[in-house]
Amino acid sequence: MALKDDIARFLRTNAYIKQINFSFGSFKVYPSAYQKDVADAIVSGEIKVRTKGASTAAAGASYDVNYDSLELNPSFNLSVPRDQAFLIHECTHAHLDIQTLGTHSKHENEAVAYLAEAVFLEAAKQPPLGNEAIRAVSHRLGKMVLAKTYTIPAGDVAALIAEVRKHPHYSGSATYNSNGFNRSLIHKALR
Repeated sequence: MALKDDIARFLRTNAYIKQINFSFGSFKVYPSAYQKDVADAIVSGEIKVRTKGASTAAAGASYDVNYDSLELNPSFNLSVPRDQAFLIHECTHAHLDIQTLGTHSKHENEAVAYLAEAVFLEAAKQPPLGNEAIRAVSHRLGKMVLAKTYTIPAGDVAALIAEVRKHPHYSGSATYNSNGFNRSLIHKALR
């Protein structure tokens, strides 16, 4: 069976994904985003799964919004909680891309993905993937989500976004373009 099928099955059946359900500012994240929307896009090939490596050495995975692809490290192992959490983080980016939200803040998009990662890890009773302030704040909020807080309070939204903004990897004021699978001609050709 292909890795993409294994990932789709994981997204559809993992019990901890059922607990990823929150509103973060204008963004909404919910179980079927992973179980159906992202899993179906992976199976259909709208989202490609590649094992050439993530965007940076520190990242266990990345989502390329231009090519609609999950880029996984060659050592990616779906049975390892750390890799599962990286996958959830990147599938959150894919979910936000599928929603065709248009151009929006990279910092907000990343904050949503860090929170989804934290909810997943907290539900699985796993530690954060690192000791960065982003992860400390997102895990505090993840515990709130698991305690049945649906809407993240505005002050907490601002605090997590501020931590993302401070991190050197996310510095600058770049934006993400959530365009579904509306690829440019060059991206279609190179895909």
